[in-house]
Amino acid sequence: MLKKLGRGFLVLILTAAVLLGAYLCFVRFLHETSGRTVEIVVDLNDLKKMAAYEKRPLAGVLDEVRKAGISQVGVFEETLPDAAALGELYYGKGAGILRLPLIPVSGIKPDRTYIYIPDETVRRRIASQLKWALGERSVRFLTKMIVEVDEAEEELRELGLGISESQRQFLAARGFGLVPRVAHDPRYHLGNIEAKVSSLKDFGLVIFDGEKILGYPSAIPALADALKKFQIKYGYVEIVKQDGDKQLSKLMGRDVIRVHSVPKDELEKIDKDEALDRFVRAARERGVRLIYLRPFLPPRIDAYPVAYNLEYFQSLKNRLEAAGFVLGQAEKTPDLKVKGWQLLLLSSGVLIGALFLLDAFFTLPIWLIYFLFLAGLSAVNYAGSAGLVLLVQRSMALTAALVFPAYAVIATFSKLPKKTSNLFYEAAVSIINILAETSIGIFLMVGLLADSRFMSGIEGFPAVKTALIAPVMIVGLYFILKAGEGSLRERVRKFLETRVTVLTALAGVFLLAALAVLVARSGNFTLPVPGFEKSFRNWLEILLYVRPRTKEFLVGYPFLCLAAMYYLKGKKQWLWLLAAIGVVAPVSVFNSFSHIHTPLVISITRTFNGLVLGLLVGWLVGWIAGRYITKE
Repeated sequence: MLKKLGRGFLVLILTAAVLLGAYLCFVRFLHETSGRTVEIVVDLNDLKKMAAYEKRPLAGVLDEVRKAGISQVGVFEETLPDAAALGELYYGKGAGILRLPLIPVSGIKPDRTYIYIPDETVRRRIASQLKWALGERSVRFLTKMIVEVDEAEEELRELGLGISESQRQFLAARGFGLVPRVAHDPRYHLGNIEAKVSSLKDFGLVIFDGEKILGYPSAIPALADALKKFQIKYGYVEIVKQDGDKQLSKLMGRDVIRVHSVPKDELEKIDKDEALDRFVRAARERGVRLIYLRPFLPPRIDAYPVAYNLEYFQSLKNRLEAAGFVLGQAEKTPDLKVKGWQLLLLSSGVLIGALFLLDAFFTLPIWLIYFLFLAGLSAVNYAGSAGLVLLVQRSMALTAALVFPAYAVIATFSKLPKKTSNLFYEAAVSIINILAETSIGIFLMVGLLADSRFMSGIEGFPAVKTALIAPVMIVGLYFILKAGEGSLRERVRKFLETRVTVLTALAGVFLLAALAVLVARSGNFTLPVPGFEKSFRNWLEILLYVRPRTKEFLVGYPFLCLAAMYYLKGKKQWLWLLAAIGVVAPVSVFNSFSHIHTPLVISITRTFNGLVLGLLVGWLVGWIAGRYITKE
C-alpha cells in the first residue's frame, strides 16, 4: 500500500513534467510556424561561367536571374588577378617593372612586388588588406599610387583583398545584395582577424569557403567576437565539413544561419529534379533558411545553360512557395531558453521514468526509489547551479531516449495477456499504447531541448547510436531474465541451455547484421544509400509528402506486431527476441523527434505515416506467420 501511494505521488510529478513539456512543444511550434522565410543565394562566379558559355553579357544574364526571383549573390573576395582583369590595378615583380617606363627606376627592388592602383578607394582597401595579412612593415607606399610589398608576387595571387567596390556597385544597380565568401588564410590570427572582419561590416552575413574556417585552429573565438561586434551572421553550411565550423557555430549562438548547398562534385552526379527535391526537403525538414545555389554547367548539360538554369531557379522559387515558404532575408533562430525550474521539473520526469524501469528489473523498495530520485534531482540542481545547463539538457535527453521506448515495450508486454477474438486488433492497440507511453519521454525530451542552440542545429542530440542500440539490449535482457519460473540463476541457466537449430542460428546472424546496418546508417557519412533505396524513398515522399523511416515500418512495427500477437497468445520463449527487434519502432519515433531542428509538424507527420504503413506491413507479416509458421 505504501509503495502504491509513493508511486502515485511520483506519477503526479511525472504528469506535471509531461504537461510542461507539452507546453514547451507548443511554444516551439508557434515559433516554427511564424518563421517561414528562406533566402536563395546564387554563386556569382558560376553565373559568370554560365554567361561566358553562351558569350552573353553578364548584365543581361543577371537581369534575367533577378526576374526569376533571386536577389542575392555569393561573391568571393577579390584577388590581385581579379582586380587586374577589371582594370583596377597593375602588379608585378620588381624585376619585371624595371623594364617598364611606368615609375622611376631608382625606387624599385627586383625581389619585391609592386602594385599600381590609380583609384583612391580601391588603393585604400587593398593597402589595408595587405597590411592586415602581412603586417605594417611589409607594405609601404613608394609613391601615392604605387604600393611596395615585401613578398613574392606568386605568394600574393590567392590572397583575399576584400569585396570589389565596382562589383558591389554593378550588382547593387541590378537589385542584388551580396553575401561574401571568405576563404581560410593562415596569415590571419588573434592579432589581425578583427581587422579583417571589419571590412565585412557592411554585410549582414558571411559564408566561409574551403575546408577550413578563417582563423582555424586558434583564432576561432576571436573570429566569433569580431563577427558579433560588427553584427555579421555566420552562414553554417550543413553536411559539408569545414574545420572549425562546429566551434564557431557554438560561439555564435543565435547569429547562425543554417545553409544548404550541393557541392560541385556532387552536382555532377545528380539531375535538376534531385537537386530541387533536396533543397525543398532541407528547408522543410531540417530548418535550413539559406539555399546556396550553383547552376548546372556544361558538360553536365547542353551548350545553352542560361535558359536551363533560369527555369531551374524559377522552379525552386515556385516549389518553396508551394511548400509554404516566403523568399526573403534569412532570419535568426528565435531566442528560446529553458528556465531553471523548468529544467528541474523536466529532469524529475526523466528520473522517475528511469527509476520505474529500474524497478521493473529489480523490484526496489519505495524508500530506495525516493532516495535515488532525490539524489538524482540534487545532482541535476547542482549541475544547473554550476552553469552546466547544456550538460544537464543533453544527459537528461539521452536518458529519456534510453528509458521510455524500452519501458513502454516492457510495461505493455509484462501484463497478463487478455483473451481476444481479434488478435490483430488487440496487437494494434498494444502498439498504439507503446507509442503513447513513448510519447511521455518525447514530450520531456522536446521540452528539455526547446532551446535556440538545438533548434538552429548548433547543438545536437547526443550519442545517437547509443540511443538506437541500448533500448534493444534493455528489452531483450528484461524478457530473458523474466521468462520462465524459478530464481534468476535458474532462469539464466535455462535460457543458456535453449536448443537452437541451424536455421535459427542463421536467422540470428542475419538479425545481428541488420542491427549493425541500423547503427551504421544512423549517421550521414557511414554507409551510402543504394540507388534502389533512393528511388523507393523518393516514391514514398511523393506519395506521403513526408517519408517515414524505412527501419520503422519495414522492421520495427512488423516485429512489434509479431511480438504483440505472440504475447497475446500467452507465449514467452521467443518474446525477448521479437520485442527486442520490435522496440526499433518506438526508438525510431523517438529519434525523429530528437532532430530538434526538424519542425514538429514534419516529425508528427512522419510518425503517423510510419505507424499506418507499419501496421499494414505488420498485419501482412502476422497473417503469413499465423497461416504458415505458427501451429495452434
